[in-house]
Amino acid sequence: MIPAVLRATITAGPIDGAIWCLIVNNNAAAAKLRQMLPSLTTHLQAKGWEVNAIRLKVQVPGVRR
Repeated sequence: MIPAVLRATITAGPIDGAIWCLIVNNNAAAAKLRQMLPSLTTHLQAKGWEVNAIRLKVQVPGVRR
């Protein structure tokens, strides 16, 4: 479901209960993913994943917070 161009900017993060965190390398990719979150969540639920929400965290490579 995620376009190939965006896949390189995303890293799977931790799962906390029914909330999944995706780590994104830049704000532009995060903005596009935010638009896709409802359909991505619905798709994962249809596949049997117990995901109620997806949280995005923007983390620039090489910068620690």
